[in-house]
Amino acid sequence: MSKSSPTKKSLLSTTNLILIGLAWGIIALLFFLLFSVPPPGQEQADWYFVGITLLETGAFFVSALFCFRNWQSGQIVSGRNVWLWIGIGLSCYTLGNVLFYLWGNVWGKDPAVSPGDVFYLLSYVFLAGGMLQAVLPRRLNLEFKQWGIVALVGISGIALAYFLNYVYEPPADLVTDSVAIEEASVPTAASAPTAASAPAASVPADAVDPNAASVPTDAPAAPASTAPAWVVKTDAALEPFEGFVTAFYLVGDCLLLVVAATLLVAFWGGRFSQSWKLIAVAAFCLYIADMFFAFYVNQAYYEEGQLWEVFWTFSALFFGMGAVVEHAISTQSRRSPRRRRLG
Repeated sequence: MSKSSPTKKSLLSTTNLILIGLAWGIIALLFFLLFSVPPPGQEQADWYFVGITLLETGAFFVSALFCFRNWQSGQIVSGRNVWLWIGIGLSCYTLGNVLFYLWGNVWGKDPAVSPGDVFYLLSYVFLAGGMLQAVLPRRLNLEFKQWGIVALVGISGIALAYFLNYVYEPPADLVTDSVAIEEASVPTAASAPTAASAPAASVPADAVDPNAASVPTDAPAAPASTAPAWVVKTDAALEPFEGFVTAFYLVGDCLLLVVAATLLVAFWGGRFSQSWKLIAVAAFCLYIADMFFAFYVNQAYYEEGQLWEVFWTFSALFFGMGAVVEHAISTQSRRSPRRRRLG
């Protein structure tokens, strides 16, 4: 037992955990770079979506565990509740990813609002609450220049988020092309080849009845959804909340951005600033990914698995590394062995 304890501690040392986090990020980036673009004329393979889901969801799950470790420790300088809230936020994001994968990749649904969004929104509440608990108890004696930096970042982030969600309108030809591509990929009764439609090309145009298109035929219908009945009912119940969910995402992203900027300015120097710099970078990565998502959704051309989605994985990893660094600094700062002077 005494022999395994040092080995376990060495494997979970701060240096090793940081290196694992960096390696995780590099692997995620390479995975996106190598496989995010499918071969010409082919759709993205299912194993690719499984891979990016495991990389991102696993990062959020492991980072949540490190936050809960800080919560259970009585030596954390920034306060246990801070990390409890952040850990709950990362756990909610993990559940949101699982539900998003089930809805989109298992059941083939693409609703405006899904149960995954509920957990995503809860994650914003807990993440912002935890970060605010780290800032508000401290007296922020910021200079005018520092407040100006926070205000500039906040105003710029709010303006960009509002523009992408409510002002920007994609070109009409781009929307038409994206809709045409989506419709072309789904076989319908009108486009599906049948025995009756095969010789239609040899019939003269003036011999075709113009009202024939409105007469129902025995053509095969579009394939039925594989989603359970309760999934369909849930989608129908959540659809009216699309506007509220979009606005909540906007507020959550902007709030996290402002808090992250405040963390960077307030904790820029000092020994205990290292962990909160990482937390601020995590919030910035989350904001960047969400803005890309808003841009492509507004264009009606969002496809899962694009390169910019790696920022969600980066966000989770920076949260985890921030928790690891905070635990290391807090435990080391409480160890103050005093050496006796001889003589």
